[in-house]
Amino acid sequence: MVKQITRDFIKSNTISVEKYISETNLEFYFQTKTRCMVSTCIDYLNGLMLLPYRKNMRKMAIYCCKRSNNQSLSHFLSTSPWRSADLLKSVRTKAIQTIGKNGVLILDESSIKKSGNSSVGVSHQYCGNLGKKDNCQVGVFLAYFKKKKRMLIDGRLYLPQKWIDDKARCLKAKIPHDELKFRTKHELGLEMIDNAIQEGIPFSYVTMDGFYGENPELLTELENRGLTFVADIAIDTLVYVEKPVAEVPVKKGIRGRKPTILKVLNTLSARVDSLSSSIEGWKLIKVRKTERGYKKVCFKAIKVWRRQNKLPCEKPLWLLISKDSETSEIKYSLCNASEDTPLDELAKMQSSRYWIERAFQDAKGNCGMAEYMVRNWNAWHHHMALVMLAMLILISYQKKFNKMYKISIPGVIWILKYHNPLKRIDAWEIARILNQDNELRRKARISRLRGS
Repeated sequence: MVKQITRDFIKSNTISVEKYISETNLEFYFQTKTRCMVSTCIDYLNGLMLLPYRKNMRKMAIYCCKRSNNQSLSHFLSTSPWRSADLLKSVRTKAIQTIGKNGVLILDESSIKKSGNSSVGVSHQYCGNLGKKDNCQVGVFLAYFKKKKRMLIDGRLYLPQKWIDDKARCLKAKIPHDELKFRTKHELGLEMIDNAIQEGIPFSYVTMDGFYGENPELLTELENRGLTFVADIAIDTLVYVEKPVAEVPVKKGIRGRKPTILKVLNTLSARVDSLSSSIEGWKLIKVRKTERGYKKVCFKAIKVWRRQNKLPCEKPLWLLISKDSETSEIKYSLCNASEDTPLDELAKMQSSRYWIERAFQDAKGNCGMAEYMVRNWNAWHHHMALVMLAMLILISYQKKFNKMYKISIPGVIWILKYHNPLKRIDAWEIARILNQDNELRRKARISRLRGS
Protein backbone atom coordinates (compact mmCIF):
# COMPACT_ATOMS: atom_id res chain seq x y z
CA MET A 1 0.00 0.00 0.00
CA VAL A 2 1.31 3.45 -0.96
CA LYS A 3 1.85 5.78 2.00
CA GLN A 4 -0.59 8.70 1.94
CA ILE A 5 0.91 12.19 1.54
CA THR A 6 -0.30 14.57 4.23
CA ARG A 7 -1.16 18.26 4.11
CA ASP A 8 1.35 18.95 6.90
CA PHE A 9 4.09 17.36 4.79
CA ILE A 10 3.34 19.72 1.89
CA LYS A 11 3.23 22.77 4.16
CA SER A 12 6.37 21.96 6.13
CA ASN A 13 8.62 21.15 3.15
CA THR A 14 9.29 24.62 1.82
CA ILE A 15 11.09 24.39 -1.50
CA SER A 16 12.07 27.02 -4.05
CA VAL A 17 14.53 27.70 -6.84
CA GLU A 18 16.12 30.45 -4.75
CA LYS A 19 16.66 28.07 -1.84
CA TYR A 20 18.21 25.38 -4.06
CA ILE A 21 20.62 27.77 -5.77
CA SER A 22 21.69 29.21 -2.44
CA GLU A 23 22.21 25.80 -0.81
CA THR A 24 24.23 24.46 -3.75
CA ASN A 25 26.36 27.62 -4.18
CA LEU A 26 25.35 28.14 -7.81
CA GLU A 27 25.15 31.95 -7.50
CA PHE A 28 28.77 32.15 -8.62
CA TYR A 29 27.91 31.14 -12.20
CA PHE A 30 25.60 34.13 -12.66
CA GLN A 31 28.05 36.78 -11.50
CA THR A 32 29.51 38.98 -14.23
CA LYS A 33 32.08 41.76 -14.00
CA THR A 34 29.40 44.44 -13.77
CA ARG A 35 26.36 42.84 -12.15
CA CYS A 36 24.79 39.83 -10.43
CA MET A 37 22.18 38.00 -12.50
CA VAL A 38 21.02 35.52 -9.83
CA SER A 39 17.60 37.10 -9.28
CA THR A 40 16.91 37.11 -13.03
CA CYS A 41 18.02 33.47 -13.22
CA ILE A 42 15.59 32.55 -10.43
CA ASP A 43 12.73 34.32 -12.21
CA TYR A 44 13.55 32.53 -15.49
CA LEU A 45 13.77 29.10 -13.82
CA ASN A 46 10.46 29.71 -12.06
CA GLY A 47 8.93 30.52 -15.43
CA LEU A 48 10.28 27.29 -16.95
CA MET A 49 8.85 25.11 -14.18
CA LEU A 50 5.78 26.90 -12.84
CA LEU A 51 4.03 28.19 -15.96
CA PRO A 52 1.65 25.55 -17.33
CA TYR A 53 2.24 26.29 -21.05
CA ARG A 54 3.71 28.87 -23.48
CA LYS A 55 6.64 29.57 -21.18
CA ASN A 56 7.93 32.62 -23.00
CA MET A 57 9.67 35.59 -21.38
CA ARG A 58 6.63 37.87 -21.64
CA LYS A 59 4.51 35.45 -19.61
CA MET A 60 7.38 34.96 -17.17
CA ALA A 61 7.55 38.72 -16.62
CA ILE A 62 3.80 38.87 -15.93
CA TYR A 63 3.34 35.82 -13.68
CA CYS A 64 6.73 34.81 -12.21
CA CYS A 65 9.10 37.76 -11.93
CA LYS A 66 9.70 39.45 -8.59
CA ARG A 67 12.62 41.63 -9.65
CA SER A 68 12.86 41.19 -13.44
CA ASN A 69 10.94 42.31 -16.49
CA ASN A 70 10.76 41.20 -20.11
CA GLN A 71 13.78 43.31 -21.06
CA SER A 72 16.02 42.05 -18.26
CA LEU A 73 15.05 38.44 -19.02
CA SER A 74 15.93 38.97 -22.67
CA HIS A 75 19.30 40.51 -21.73
CA PHE A 76 19.99 37.65 -19.29
CA LEU A 77 19.40 35.05 -22.00
CA SER A 78 20.77 36.73 -25.14
CA THR A 79 23.43 39.25 -24.11
CA SER A 80 24.71 38.57 -20.59
CA PRO A 81 28.24 37.05 -20.65
CA TRP A 82 27.70 34.36 -17.98
CA ARG A 83 29.13 31.07 -19.26
CA SER A 84 26.67 28.23 -19.85
CA ALA A 85 29.55 25.70 -20.18
CA ASP A 86 30.74 26.44 -16.64
CA LEU A 87 27.23 26.10 -15.24
CA LEU A 88 26.69 22.79 -17.07
CA LYS A 89 29.90 21.35 -15.66
CA SER A 90 28.57 21.97 -12.16
CA VAL A 91 25.13 20.61 -13.14
CA ARG A 92 26.75 17.37 -14.36
CA THR A 93 28.68 16.96 -11.11
CA LYS A 94 25.54 17.46 -9.02
CA ALA A 95 23.53 15.19 -11.35
CA ILE A 96 25.90 12.29 -10.67
CA GLN A 97 25.69 12.96 -6.92
CA THR A 98 21.87 12.96 -7.12
CA ILE A 99 21.22 10.10 -9.57
CA GLY A 100 24.18 7.90 -8.63
CA LYS A 101 27.47 6.73 -10.13
CA ASN A 102 28.01 4.26 -12.97
CA GLY A 103 24.85 5.12 -14.85
CA VAL A 104 24.37 5.13 -18.62
CA LEU A 105 25.22 7.85 -21.15
CA ILE A 106 22.62 8.11 -23.92
CA LEU A 107 23.35 10.01 -27.15
CA ASP A 108 20.48 11.37 -29.24
CA GLU A 109 19.21 14.50 -30.96
CA SER A 110 16.10 16.62 -30.68
CA SER A 111 14.59 18.96 -33.28
CA ILE A 112 12.57 22.08 -32.56
CA LYS A 113 10.42 23.57 -35.33
CA LYS A 114 11.16 27.23 -36.08
CA SER A 115 9.81 29.79 -38.52
CA GLY A 116 11.97 32.11 -40.63
CA ASN A 117 15.71 31.83 -41.23
CA SER A 118 17.22 34.03 -38.49
CA SER A 119 17.25 31.62 -35.52
CA VAL A 120 20.77 30.25 -35.16
CA GLY A 121 21.24 26.92 -36.97
CA VAL A 122 17.71 26.86 -38.40
CA SER A 123 17.43 25.07 -41.73
CA HIS A 124 15.15 22.85 -43.81
CA GLN A 125 16.34 19.55 -42.39
CA TYR A 126 15.01 16.34 -40.88
CA CYS A 127 12.82 17.04 -37.85
CA GLY A 128 12.45 13.96 -35.67
CA ASN A 129 9.39 15.32 -33.86
CA LEU A 130 7.51 15.62 -37.16
CA GLY A 131 9.07 12.60 -38.86
CA LYS A 132 9.91 14.60 -41.99
CA LYS A 133 12.02 17.51 -43.26
CA ASP A 134 10.93 20.94 -42.06
CA ASN A 135 12.31 24.27 -40.93
CA CYS A 136 13.89 23.51 -37.55
CA GLN A 137 16.87 23.69 -35.23
CA VAL A 138 18.63 20.45 -34.28
CA GLY A 139 20.46 19.92 -31.03
CA VAL A 140 22.61 16.88 -30.19
CA PHE A 141 22.20 15.92 -26.53
CA LEU A 142 23.70 13.63 -23.94
CA ALA A 143 21.52 12.19 -21.17
CA TYR A 144 22.48 10.36 -17.97
CA PHE A 145 20.31 7.57 -16.58
CA LYS A 146 20.25 5.18 -13.64
CA LYS A 147 17.32 3.34 -12.04
CA LYS A 148 14.59 5.38 -13.77
CA LYS A 149 16.26 8.67 -12.81
CA ARG A 150 17.27 10.53 -15.97
CA MET A 151 18.15 14.00 -17.17
CA LEU A 152 19.94 15.80 -19.97
CA ILE A 153 23.49 16.76 -18.99
CA ASP A 154 25.00 18.26 -22.16
CA GLY A 155 24.00 19.63 -25.54
CA ARG A 156 25.46 20.99 -28.79
CA LEU A 157 23.67 22.99 -31.48
CA TYR A 158 24.13 21.51 -34.95
CA LEU A 159 25.16 24.08 -37.59
CA PRO A 160 24.47 22.92 -41.20
CA GLN A 161 27.16 23.60 -43.81
CA LYS A 162 25.11 26.39 -45.41
CA TRP A 163 25.24 28.28 -42.12
CA ILE A 164 29.02 27.96 -41.95
CA ASP A 165 29.26 29.26 -45.53
CA ASP A 166 27.06 32.30 -44.78
CA LYS A 167 29.41 34.47 -42.71
CA ALA A 168 27.00 37.42 -42.57
CA ARG A 169 24.23 35.30 -41.06
CA CYS A 170 26.68 33.76 -38.57
CA LEU A 171 27.80 37.24 -37.52
CA LYS A 172 24.20 38.35 -37.04
CA ALA A 173 23.51 35.27 -34.89
CA LYS A 174 26.64 36.09 -32.83
CA ILE A 175 28.26 32.69 -33.34
CA PRO A 176 31.76 32.71 -31.76
CA HIS A 177 34.63 32.63 -34.25
CA ASP A 178 36.00 29.32 -32.94
CA GLU A 179 32.62 27.66 -33.58
CA LEU A 180 32.57 28.61 -37.27
CA LYS A 181 33.54 25.19 -38.54
CA PHE A 182 31.33 22.40 -39.78
CA ARG A 183 31.00 19.41 -37.45
CA THR A 184 28.77 16.44 -38.10
CA LYS A 185 26.27 15.31 -35.48
CA HIS A 186 28.49 12.27 -34.87
CA GLU A 187 31.45 14.56 -34.14
CA LEU A 188 29.33 16.66 -31.76
CA GLY A 189 28.24 13.50 -29.95
CA LEU A 190 31.81 12.23 -29.60
CA GLU A 191 32.87 15.66 -28.37
CA MET A 192 30.34 15.46 -25.52
CA ILE A 193 31.38 11.89 -24.64
CA ASP A 194 35.04 12.99 -24.56
CA ASN A 195 34.04 15.89 -22.33
CA ALA A 196 32.31 13.48 -19.93
CA ILE A 197 35.49 11.35 -19.82
CA GLN A 198 37.67 14.41 -19.13
CA GLU A 199 35.38 15.48 -16.29
CA GLY A 200 35.63 12.02 -14.74
CA ILE A 201 31.92 11.19 -15.01
CA PRO A 202 31.61 7.54 -13.92
CA PHE A 203 29.42 5.73 -16.47
CA SER A 204 29.06 2.07 -17.45
CA TYR A 205 28.39 2.31 -21.19
CA VAL A 206 27.11 4.53 -23.99
CA THR A 207 23.96 3.82 -26.00
CA MET A 208 22.62 5.49 -29.15
CA ASP A 209 19.99 5.17 -31.86
CA GLY A 210 20.45 3.95 -35.44
CA PHE A 211 21.55 7.29 -36.87
CA TYR A 212 24.66 7.22 -34.67
CA GLY A 213 24.98 3.43 -34.49
CA GLU A 214 25.27 3.12 -38.27
CA ASN A 215 28.36 5.33 -38.30
CA PRO A 216 31.28 2.84 -38.09
CA GLU A 217 33.86 5.58 -37.51
CA LEU A 218 32.03 6.68 -34.34
CA LEU A 219 31.93 3.10 -33.03
CA THR A 220 35.64 2.68 -33.77
CA GLU A 221 36.42 5.90 -31.87
CA LEU A 222 34.46 4.58 -28.87
CA GLU A 223 36.35 1.28 -29.02
CA ASN A 224 39.66 3.14 -29.20
CA ARG A 225 38.69 4.91 -25.96
CA GLY A 226 37.97 1.59 -24.28
CA LEU A 227 34.25 2.36 -23.93
CA THR A 228 31.42 -0.15 -23.97
CA PHE A 229 28.59 0.82 -26.35
CA VAL A 230 25.15 -0.36 -27.43
CA ALA A 231 24.31 1.04 -30.87
CA ASP A 232 21.05 0.45 -32.70
CA ILE A 233 21.41 -0.43 -36.39
CA ALA A 234 19.17 -0.79 -39.46
CA ILE A 235 17.79 -4.14 -40.64
CA ASP A 236 19.97 -4.08 -43.77
CA THR A 237 23.27 -3.66 -41.91
CA LEU A 238 25.87 -6.18 -43.11
CA VAL A 239 27.94 -8.24 -40.65
CA TYR A 240 30.07 -11.39 -40.72
CA VAL A 241 28.94 -14.41 -38.67
CA GLU A 242 32.18 -16.34 -39.19
CA LYS A 243 35.59 -14.83 -38.45
CA PRO A 244 36.53 -13.03 -41.68
CA VAL A 245 40.03 -13.05 -43.15
CA ALA A 246 40.90 -10.12 -45.40
CA GLU A 247 43.63 -10.82 -47.96
CA VAL A 248 44.75 -9.55 -51.31
CA PRO A 249 43.43 -12.07 -53.89
CA VAL A 250 45.93 -14.13 -55.87
CA LYS A 251 46.14 -13.01 -59.48
CA LYS A 252 44.45 -15.38 -61.92
CA GLY A 253 45.87 -15.66 -65.40
CA ILE A 254 48.43 -13.44 -67.07
CA ARG A 255 46.17 -10.58 -68.15
CA GLY A 256 45.40 -7.44 -66.18
CA ARG A 257 47.03 -5.83 -63.15
CA LYS A 258 48.06 -7.61 -60.01
CA PRO A 259 45.34 -7.25 -57.29
CA THR A 260 46.22 -4.81 -54.47
CA ILE A 261 42.90 -4.32 -52.64
CA LEU A 262 42.08 -6.36 -49.56
CA LYS A 263 38.99 -8.58 -49.81
CA VAL A 264 37.29 -11.07 -47.51
CA LEU A 265 37.81 -14.45 -49.13
CA ASN A 266 36.64 -17.03 -46.60
CA THR A 267 33.06 -15.96 -45.82
CA LEU A 268 30.20 -13.76 -47.01
CA SER A 269 28.57 -10.91 -45.15
CA ALA A 270 24.90 -11.22 -44.16
CA ARG A 271 22.09 -8.77 -43.44
CA VAL A 272 21.20 -8.70 -39.75
CA ASP A 273 17.49 -9.29 -40.44
CA SER A 274 18.37 -12.63 -42.05
CA LEU A 275 19.86 -13.73 -38.72
CA SER A 276 16.59 -13.32 -36.79
CA SER A 277 14.69 -15.94 -38.78
CA SER A 278 15.95 -18.83 -36.66
CA ILE A 279 13.97 -19.44 -33.47
CA GLU A 280 16.96 -21.07 -31.76
CA GLY A 281 18.45 -19.18 -28.85
CA TRP A 282 15.45 -16.94 -28.08
CA LYS A 283 14.79 -16.18 -24.42
CA LEU A 284 11.86 -14.24 -22.91
CA ILE A 285 13.34 -11.49 -20.70
CA LYS A 286 11.85 -8.74 -18.53
CA VAL A 287 13.77 -5.57 -19.45
CA ARG A 288 12.04 -2.93 -17.31
CA LYS A 289 9.07 -2.33 -15.05
CA THR A 290 6.15 -0.31 -16.44
CA GLU A 291 2.83 0.98 -15.09
CA ARG A 292 1.13 -2.13 -16.52
CA GLY A 293 3.63 -4.71 -15.35
CA TYR A 294 6.90 -5.64 -17.05
CA LYS A 295 8.13 -4.87 -20.55
CA LYS A 296 9.11 -8.24 -22.04
CA VAL A 297 11.11 -9.09 -25.14
CA CYS A 298 12.18 -12.28 -26.89
CA PHE A 299 15.92 -11.88 -27.04
CA LYS A 300 19.07 -13.47 -28.39
CA ALA A 301 22.69 -12.42 -28.91
CA ILE A 302 24.97 -13.59 -31.73
CA LYS A 303 28.73 -13.14 -32.06
CA VAL A 304 29.50 -11.17 -35.25
CA TRP A 305 32.14 -8.97 -36.87
CA ARG A 306 31.10 -5.51 -38.05
CA ARG A 307 32.33 -3.75 -41.19
CA GLN A 308 34.04 -0.43 -41.82
CA ASN A 309 34.96 0.81 -45.30
CA LYS A 310 33.72 -2.54 -46.69
CA LEU A 311 36.30 -4.43 -44.63
CA PRO A 312 35.82 -6.41 -41.40
CA CYS A 313 36.85 -5.02 -38.04
CA GLU A 314 39.32 -7.13 -36.11
CA LYS A 315 37.38 -7.63 -32.88
CA PRO A 316 34.09 -9.53 -32.69
CA LEU A 317 31.11 -8.10 -30.83
CA TRP A 318 27.49 -8.93 -30.01
CA LEU A 319 24.59 -8.57 -32.40
CA LEU A 320 21.62 -8.06 -30.05
CA ILE A 321 18.20 -9.00 -31.46
CA SER A 322 15.01 -8.34 -29.51
CA LYS A 323 11.40 -8.95 -30.50
CA ASP A 324 8.69 -7.07 -28.59
CA SER A 325 6.39 -9.64 -26.97
CA GLU A 326 3.31 -7.49 -27.69
CA THR A 327 3.98 -5.79 -31.04
CA SER A 328 6.50 -8.32 -32.51
CA GLU A 329 8.67 -5.35 -33.55
CA ILE A 330 12.28 -6.49 -34.01
CA LYS A 331 15.21 -4.33 -32.98
CA TYR A 332 18.89 -4.85 -33.85
CA SER A 333 21.91 -3.44 -32.01
CA LEU A 334 25.67 -3.89 -31.92
CA CYS A 335 27.32 -4.15 -28.51
CA ASN A 336 30.97 -4.66 -27.58
CA ALA A 337 30.31 -5.85 -24.01
CA SER A 338 32.52 -8.70 -22.77
CA GLU A 339 31.75 -12.27 -23.84
CA ASP A 340 30.76 -13.31 -20.30
CA THR A 341 28.01 -10.66 -20.01
CA PRO A 342 24.74 -12.42 -19.02
CA LEU A 343 21.96 -12.49 -21.63
CA ASP A 344 19.53 -10.70 -19.27
CA GLU A 345 22.04 -7.87 -18.81
CA LEU A 346 22.56 -7.50 -22.57
CA ALA A 347 18.78 -7.26 -23.09
CA LYS A 348 18.46 -4.53 -20.45
CA MET A 349 21.40 -2.65 -21.97
CA GLN A 350 19.72 -2.70 -25.38
CA SER A 351 16.45 -1.36 -23.94
CA SER A 352 18.04 1.49 -21.95
CA ARG A 353 17.87 4.00 -24.83
CA TYR A 354 14.17 4.29 -23.97
CA TRP A 355 15.11 6.61 -21.13
CA ILE A 356 16.36 9.48 -23.27
CA GLU A 357 12.89 9.71 -24.81
CA ARG A 358 11.56 10.09 -21.29
CA ALA A 359 14.27 12.68 -20.57
CA PHE A 360 13.17 14.71 -23.61
CA GLN A 361 9.54 14.44 -22.46
CA ASP A 362 10.56 15.75 -19.03
CA ALA A 363 12.62 18.57 -20.52
CA LYS A 364 9.86 19.71 -22.89
CA GLY A 365 6.83 19.02 -20.72
CA ASN A 366 8.14 20.13 -17.32
CA CYS A 367 10.99 22.53 -18.10
CA GLY A 368 10.04 24.42 -21.29
CA MET A 369 12.88 23.07 -23.44
CA ALA A 370 11.10 23.80 -26.76
CA GLU A 371 9.37 27.04 -25.76
CA TYR A 372 12.17 29.57 -26.11
CA MET A 373 11.78 32.60 -28.37
CA VAL A 374 15.37 33.67 -28.97
CA ARG A 375 17.61 33.74 -32.03
CA ASN A 376 21.31 34.02 -31.25
CA TRP A 377 23.97 31.48 -30.26
CA ASN A 378 24.40 32.69 -26.70
CA ALA A 379 20.67 32.57 -25.99
CA TRP A 380 20.21 29.01 -27.27
CA HIS A 381 23.02 27.69 -25.07
CA HIS A 382 21.91 29.73 -22.05
CA HIS A 383 18.36 28.42 -22.37
CA MET A 384 19.42 24.77 -22.70
CA ALA A 385 21.76 25.05 -19.70
CA LEU A 386 18.91 26.49 -17.60
CA VAL A 387 16.57 23.71 -18.75
CA MET A 388 19.11 21.14 -17.52
CA LEU A 389 19.48 23.03 -14.24
CA ALA A 390 15.68 22.98 -13.88
CA MET A 391 15.70 19.20 -14.44
CA LEU A 392 18.39 18.84 -11.76
CA ILE A 393 16.36 20.92 -9.27
CA LEU A 394 13.26 18.76 -9.81
CA ILE A 395 15.18 15.47 -9.51
CA SER A 396 16.99 16.69 -6.37
CA TYR A 397 13.73 17.59 -4.62
CA GLN A 398 12.13 14.34 -5.76
CA LYS A 399 15.00 12.39 -4.19
CA LYS A 400 14.57 14.37 -0.97
CA PHE A 401 10.82 13.69 -0.82
CA ASN A 402 11.14 10.01 -1.76
CA LYS A 403 12.79 9.31 1.57
CA MET A 404 9.25 9.52 3.01
CA TYR A 405 6.79 9.40 0.10
CA LYS A 406 6.69 8.34 -3.53
CA ILE A 407 6.33 11.62 -5.47
CA SER A 408 6.63 12.07 -9.24
CA ILE A 409 8.34 15.01 -10.98
CA PRO A 410 4.93 16.63 -11.77
CA GLY A 411 4.17 16.17 -8.07
CA VAL A 412 7.33 18.09 -7.15
CA ILE A 413 6.17 20.89 -9.46
CA TRP A 414 2.82 21.04 -7.62
CA ILE A 415 4.68 21.47 -4.31
CA LEU A 416 6.86 24.16 -5.90
CA LYS A 417 3.70 25.97 -7.07
CA TYR A 418 2.23 25.80 -3.56
CA HIS A 419 5.26 27.51 -2.01
CA ASN A 420 5.90 29.82 -4.99
CA PRO A 421 2.45 30.76 -6.37
CA LEU A 422 2.13 32.66 -9.64
CA LYS A 423 1.32 36.35 -9.24
CA ARG A 424 -2.34 37.36 -9.23
CA ILE A 425 -3.05 40.10 -11.76
CA ASP A 426 -5.29 43.04 -10.86
CA ALA A 427 -7.33 45.21 -13.25
CA TRP A 428 -4.57 47.83 -13.53
CA GLU A 429 -2.05 45.22 -14.66
CA ILE A 430 -4.50 43.69 -17.15
CA ALA A 431 -5.17 47.14 -18.63
CA ARG A 432 -1.43 47.76 -18.99
CA ILE A 433 -0.94 44.41 -20.74
CA LEU A 434 -3.84 45.02 -23.14
CA ASN A 435 -2.59 48.50 -24.03
CA GLN A 436 0.90 47.11 -24.57
CA ASP A 437 -0.54 44.43 -26.89
CA ASN A 438 -2.38 47.07 -28.91
CA GLU A 439 0.76 49.18 -29.23
CA LEU A 440 2.83 46.19 -30.39
CA ARG A 441 0.20 45.31 -33.02
CA ARG A 442 0.14 48.93 -34.22
CA LYS A 443 3.91 49.01 -34.65
CA ALA A 444 3.89 45.66 -36.42
CA ARG A 445 1.19 46.89 -38.81
CA ILE A 446 3.16 50.05 -39.62
CA SER A 447 6.30 47.95 -40.19
CA ARG A 448 4.48 45.67 -42.63
CA LEU A 449 3.03 48.64 -44.55
CA ARG A 450 6.50 50.17 -44.91
CA GLY A 451 7.85 46.86 -46.17
CA SER A 452 5.16 46.60 -48.84
